[in-house]
Amino acid sequence: MEKKKMRILELYSGIGGMHYAAELANVGAEVVFSVDINTSANAVYRHNFKQTNQQARNIESLSAKEINKLRPDLIMMSPPCQPFTRVGLKLDVEDSRCSSFLHLLDILPHLETVSFILMENVVGFETSEMRNAFTKALNNCDFHFREFILSPESIKIPNSRSRYYLVAKKCTNFSFGSENDIMTSFPNSSCDIEMPVQEKTLDPYLEKDMSDEELARYLLTDKTLLKYWRILDVRQTSDTSSCCFTKAYTHYAEGTGSVLQHDPNEPFHQKFAEFKEDEDIAHLKPLKLRYFTPREVGNLMGFPAEFTFPENTSLKTRYRLLGNSLNVVVVSNLLRILLG
Repeated sequence: MEKKKMRILELYSGIGGMHYAAELANVGAEVVFSVDINTSANAVYRHNFKQTNQQARNIESLSAKEINKLRPDLIMMSPPCQPFTRVGLKLDVEDSRCSSFLHLLDILPHLETVSFILMENVVGFETSEMRNAFTKALNNCDFHFREFILSPESIKIPNSRSRYYLVAKKCTNFSFGSENDIMTSFPNSSCDIEMPVQEKTLDPYLEKDMSDEELARYLLTDKTLLKYWRILDVRQTSDTSSCCFTKAYTHYAEGTGSVLQHDPNEPFHQKFAEFKEDEDIAHLKPLKLRYFTPREVGNLMGFPAEFTFPENTSLKTRYRLLGNSLNVVVVSNLLRILLG
């Protein structure tokens, strides 16, 4: 007799990072309903998951009755992070973007079939009033939960993306209790489907044989080089790390993600050491400094090769949507541990 599939309700679904994590985890689960209010993200989601019931709705419109009809076993969600980000106003529960999450907490006691919850957010959520409200609601509904700050670097993916995670299950406690416990519990590649490449250097995650025309699309402009050369986070293909890619990548130069030295044969440190501010920027041009492509950012975030954007999605929108997404491999491992 075939084992019954676990049913997932995916909230704040974005471009489908949680959905891909569920597939990668290979735990016999399926997304039965997906909700997000962002039209650009929904277009990408539907492009990749044509068979999923994905709706553009405000989560506040979901009632306990409607959710109970779906009979979900698990809720996976990544609520809006803006109320908690270090560069935001940090309005916390007073931010209107928390209203849908607060609505979910109101109806949680009335959800009859939900036994598991996996939630992701930015670092900073762990000290928020929203977190306190969330964990209080979980306790009141007999959920046991654990919280972690995890980064892909911990599982040998060369990208820094520290995020807050909470996993919860009803009635039964966990066999682990600390971040170290959960990191040592992370599987390697024992699932039946192929795991994305996990290497310590950037090289396996990069696009190969890029044409001159394609390369030109991603090269930093002379204006950007001249203005920001001192603060650029430049990485080489052999490097073992890269900075977190945010939704403002390519729009702002500082603190939004690394750039890549496309030509590895040029002496990077020598070029920068010799460069003088009043010199022609041509001195740095042989390095071919470029932005990571959306495909490369997606690779570092664990999105599979079959993930694509609709052709009419602008480059700016692709970076913005990826910057708002999550690391698929980290979430997939958490899901396997949660359901294990």
